[in-house]
Amino acid sequence: MSIRRRDPAKLLLVEGPTEKRLVPELMRANGAAWDDDAVGVDVPLIKDLGGVRNILKRGAISSEARASGLQSLGIIVDANGDVFQRWTAIKNRCSDELPDLPPMPDQIPSNGLVCPRPDGSKFGVWIMPDNQHQGALEHFLLNLVPSDAAGLLELARESVQAARAIGAPVRDHDVTKSTAHTWLAWQENPGLQLHIAVKNRVLDANHPESAPFVSWFQRLFSN
Repeated sequence: MSIRRRDPAKLLLVEGPTEKRLVPELMRANGAAWDDDAVGVDVPLIKDLGGVRNILKRGAISSEARASGLQSLGIIVDANGDVFQRWTAIKNRCSDELPDLPPMPDQIPSNGLVCPRPDGSKFGVWIMPDNQHQGALEHFLLNLVPSDAAGLLELARESVQAARAIGAPVRDHDVTKSTAHTWLAWQENPGLQLHIAVKNRVLDANHPESAPFVSWFQRLFSN
Protein backbone atom coordinates (compact mmCIF):
# COMPACT_ATOMS: atom_id res chain seq x y z
CA MET A 1 0.00 0.00 0.00
CA SER A 2 1.42 3.40 -0.97
CA ILE A 3 1.78 6.05 1.69
CA ARG A 4 0.77 9.57 0.73
CA ARG A 5 3.54 12.08 1.44
CA ARG A 6 2.36 14.87 3.69
CA ASP A 7 1.83 18.33 2.26
CA PRO A 8 5.10 20.28 1.95
CA ALA A 9 5.87 22.92 4.55
CA LYS A 10 7.65 24.97 1.88
CA LEU A 11 6.44 25.37 -1.69
CA LEU A 12 7.64 27.35 -4.71
CA LEU A 13 5.52 27.83 -7.84
CA VAL A 14 7.40 28.46 -11.11
CA GLU A 15 6.51 28.83 -14.77
CA GLY A 16 8.42 25.93 -16.26
CA PRO A 17 10.99 23.13 -16.04
CA THR A 18 13.96 25.45 -16.57
CA GLU A 19 13.23 27.33 -13.33
CA LYS A 20 12.47 24.07 -11.54
CA ARG A 21 15.91 22.69 -12.36
CA LEU A 22 17.84 25.95 -12.03
CA VAL A 23 16.76 27.25 -8.62
CA PRO A 24 18.17 24.26 -6.69
CA GLU A 25 21.54 24.59 -8.44
CA LEU A 26 21.67 28.31 -7.77
CA MET A 27 20.89 27.84 -4.10
CA ARG A 28 23.21 24.85 -3.67
CA ALA A 29 26.01 27.09 -4.93
CA ASN A 30 25.01 29.56 -2.23
CA GLY A 31 25.12 27.05 0.61
CA ALA A 32 21.71 25.35 0.64
CA ALA A 33 21.68 21.67 1.56
CA TRP A 34 19.31 20.66 -1.23
CA ASP A 35 18.76 16.90 -1.19
CA ASP A 36 15.70 14.66 -1.39
CA ASP A 37 15.15 14.57 2.37
CA ALA A 38 15.26 18.37 2.59
CA VAL A 39 12.72 19.06 -0.17
CA GLY A 40 9.48 20.40 1.23
CA VAL A 41 10.98 20.66 4.71
CA ASP A 42 14.19 22.72 4.73
CA VAL A 43 13.98 23.82 1.09
CA PRO A 44 10.84 24.19 -0.98
CA LEU A 45 9.16 21.64 -3.16
CA ILE A 46 9.15 23.30 -6.60
CA LYS A 47 6.06 22.95 -8.77
CA ASP A 48 6.22 23.71 -12.49
CA LEU A 49 2.75 24.98 -13.39
CA GLY A 50 3.41 25.23 -17.11
CA GLY A 51 3.33 28.99 -17.60
CA VAL A 52 2.34 32.22 -15.92
CA ARG A 53 -1.27 31.88 -17.07
CA ASN A 54 -1.62 28.72 -15.03
CA ILE A 55 -0.05 30.37 -11.98
CA LEU A 56 -2.54 33.23 -12.28
CA LYS A 57 -5.49 30.98 -13.09
CA ARG A 58 -8.33 31.46 -10.63
CA GLY A 59 -7.84 29.17 -7.64
CA ALA A 60 -4.27 28.08 -8.43
CA ILE A 61 -2.54 30.17 -5.76
CA SER A 62 -5.28 29.92 -3.14
CA SER A 63 -5.48 26.12 -3.41
CA GLU A 64 -1.77 25.85 -2.64
CA ALA A 65 -2.00 28.43 0.14
CA ARG A 66 -4.57 26.29 1.96
CA ALA A 67 -2.25 23.29 2.26
CA SER A 68 -2.00 21.88 5.78
CA GLY A 69 1.15 22.87 7.63
CA LEU A 70 2.34 25.32 5.00
CA GLN A 71 5.09 27.61 6.31
CA SER A 72 6.23 29.39 3.13
CA LEU A 73 4.71 29.82 -0.33
CA GLY A 74 6.68 31.53 -3.08
CA ILE A 75 6.05 32.48 -6.70
CA ILE A 76 8.63 33.19 -9.41
CA VAL A 77 7.45 34.56 -12.77
CA ASP A 78 9.02 36.44 -15.66
CA ALA A 79 8.25 40.11 -16.17
CA ASN A 80 8.48 39.69 -19.95
CA GLY A 81 7.44 43.00 -21.51
CA ASP A 82 6.10 44.88 -18.48
CA VAL A 83 7.04 44.26 -14.86
CA PHE A 84 4.33 46.63 -13.55
CA GLN A 85 1.64 44.82 -15.51
CA ARG A 86 2.87 41.45 -14.25
CA TRP A 87 2.95 42.67 -10.64
CA THR A 88 -0.53 44.17 -10.94
CA ALA A 89 -1.90 40.84 -12.19
CA ILE A 90 -0.31 38.99 -9.25
CA LYS A 91 -1.42 41.61 -6.75
CA ASN A 92 -5.01 41.54 -7.97
CA ARG A 93 -5.17 37.75 -7.94
CA CYS A 94 -3.70 37.54 -4.44
CA SER A 95 -5.90 40.33 -3.08
CA ASP A 96 -8.91 38.41 -4.37
CA GLU A 97 -7.90 34.94 -3.23
CA LEU A 98 -5.69 35.55 -0.18
CA PRO A 99 -7.61 38.18 1.80
CA ASP A 100 -5.54 37.42 4.91
CA LEU A 101 -2.45 39.00 3.30
CA PRO A 102 -1.52 42.52 4.42
CA PRO A 103 -2.11 45.25 1.82
CA MET A 104 0.30 44.73 -1.06
CA PRO A 105 2.30 47.70 -2.39
CA ASP A 106 1.57 49.36 -5.72
CA GLN A 107 4.97 48.21 -6.95
CA ILE A 108 6.86 45.08 -6.01
CA PRO A 109 9.86 45.89 -3.78
CA SER A 110 13.16 45.86 -5.66
CA ASN A 111 14.39 43.10 -3.33
CA GLY A 112 11.27 40.99 -3.87
CA LEU A 113 8.12 40.62 -1.81
CA VAL A 114 8.07 38.65 1.43
CA CYS A 115 5.09 39.20 3.71
CA PRO A 116 3.57 37.44 6.70
CA ARG A 117 0.16 35.80 6.96
CA PRO A 118 -1.85 35.75 10.19
CA ASP A 119 -1.14 32.04 10.73
CA GLY A 120 2.60 32.77 10.90
CA SER A 121 3.41 31.51 7.42
CA LYS A 122 5.11 33.62 4.73
CA PHE A 123 4.18 34.51 1.17
CA GLY A 124 6.66 35.78 -1.40
CA VAL A 125 6.97 36.89 -5.01
CA TRP A 126 9.98 37.41 -7.26
CA ILE A 127 9.59 38.77 -10.80
CA MET A 128 12.50 37.93 -13.08
CA PRO A 129 14.92 39.37 -13.76
CA ASP A 130 15.11 41.88 -10.88
CA ASN A 131 11.58 43.08 -9.96
CA GLN A 132 12.29 46.36 -11.76
CA HIS A 133 12.90 45.76 -15.45
CA GLN A 134 11.25 43.89 -18.27
CA GLY A 135 12.78 40.56 -19.15
CA ALA A 136 12.95 36.97 -18.06
CA LEU A 137 15.13 34.31 -16.48
CA GLU A 138 17.76 34.58 -19.22
CA HIS A 139 18.25 38.28 -18.44
CA PHE A 140 18.97 37.34 -14.84
CA LEU A 141 21.40 34.61 -15.88
CA LEU A 142 23.37 36.78 -18.30
CA ASN A 143 24.17 38.98 -15.32
CA LEU A 144 25.99 35.95 -13.88
CA VAL A 145 28.43 35.70 -16.78
CA PRO A 146 31.95 36.01 -15.29
CA SER A 147 33.59 39.38 -15.88
CA ASP A 148 36.45 37.82 -17.85
CA ALA A 149 33.89 36.55 -20.39
CA ALA A 150 32.25 39.93 -21.00
CA GLY A 151 33.87 40.32 -24.40
CA LEU A 152 32.57 36.96 -25.57
CA LEU A 153 29.11 37.83 -24.31
CA GLU A 154 29.13 41.08 -26.27
CA LEU A 155 30.16 39.15 -29.38
CA ALA A 156 27.23 36.77 -28.80
CA ARG A 157 24.87 39.75 -28.66
CA GLU A 158 26.31 41.17 -31.86
CA SER A 159 26.11 37.78 -33.56
CA VAL A 160 22.43 37.37 -32.75
CA GLN A 161 21.68 40.83 -34.14
CA ALA A 162 23.74 40.11 -37.26
CA ALA A 163 21.84 36.87 -37.78
CA ARG A 164 18.54 38.69 -37.48
CA ALA A 165 19.71 41.26 -40.01
CA ILE A 166 20.10 38.53 -42.64
CA GLY A 167 16.81 36.83 -41.88
CA ALA A 168 17.11 34.74 -38.72
CA PRO A 169 13.52 34.58 -37.40
CA VAL A 170 14.40 35.49 -33.80
CA ARG A 171 11.54 37.44 -32.25
CA ASP A 172 12.28 40.58 -30.26
CA HIS A 173 11.35 38.99 -26.95
CA ASP A 174 13.61 35.98 -27.66
CA VAL A 175 16.80 37.96 -28.38
CA THR A 176 18.18 37.57 -24.86
CA LYS A 177 17.39 33.85 -24.81
CA SER A 178 19.18 33.45 -28.14
CA THR A 179 22.14 35.46 -26.83
CA ALA A 180 22.41 33.25 -23.74
CA HIS A 181 22.40 30.05 -25.76
CA THR A 182 24.81 31.46 -28.34
CA TRP A 183 27.24 32.30 -25.55
CA LEU A 184 26.81 28.82 -24.06
CA ALA A 185 27.47 27.27 -27.48
CA TRP A 186 30.97 28.78 -27.38
CA GLN A 187 32.01 27.22 -24.08
CA GLU A 188 34.40 24.30 -23.59
CA ASN A 189 31.38 22.01 -23.34
CA PRO A 190 29.03 23.58 -25.89
CA GLY A 191 25.30 23.89 -25.41
CA LEU A 192 24.95 23.27 -21.69
CA GLN A 193 21.46 23.57 -20.27
CA LEU A 194 21.11 26.60 -18.02
CA HIS A 195 21.01 24.69 -14.74
CA ILE A 196 24.07 22.65 -15.73
CA ALA A 197 25.89 25.87 -16.63
CA VAL A 198 25.23 27.06 -13.06
CA LYS A 199 26.17 23.69 -11.57
CA ASN A 200 29.44 23.60 -13.53
CA ARG A 201 30.25 27.22 -12.64
CA VAL A 202 30.17 28.35 -16.26
CA LEU A 203 27.71 30.89 -14.89
CA ASP A 204 28.77 32.34 -11.55
CA ALA A 205 26.04 31.68 -9.01
CA ASN A 206 27.99 33.70 -6.43
CA HIS A 207 28.16 36.79 -8.64
CA PRO A 208 27.04 39.95 -6.78
CA GLU A 209 24.13 40.24 -9.22
CA SER A 210 22.63 37.05 -7.78
CA ALA A 211 22.70 38.35 -4.19
CA PRO A 212 19.26 40.05 -4.16
CA PHE A 213 17.53 36.89 -5.39
CA VAL A 214 19.46 34.67 -2.98
CA SER A 215 18.56 37.02 -0.10
CA TRP A 216 14.87 36.97 -1.10
CA PHE A 217 14.87 33.18 -1.24
CA GLN A 218 16.52 32.90 2.17
CA ARG A 219 14.13 35.40 3.77
CA LEU A 220 11.15 33.51 2.43
CA PHE A 221 12.22 29.95 3.08
CA SER A 222 14.38 30.21 6.19
CA ASN A 223 12.90 28.69 9.34
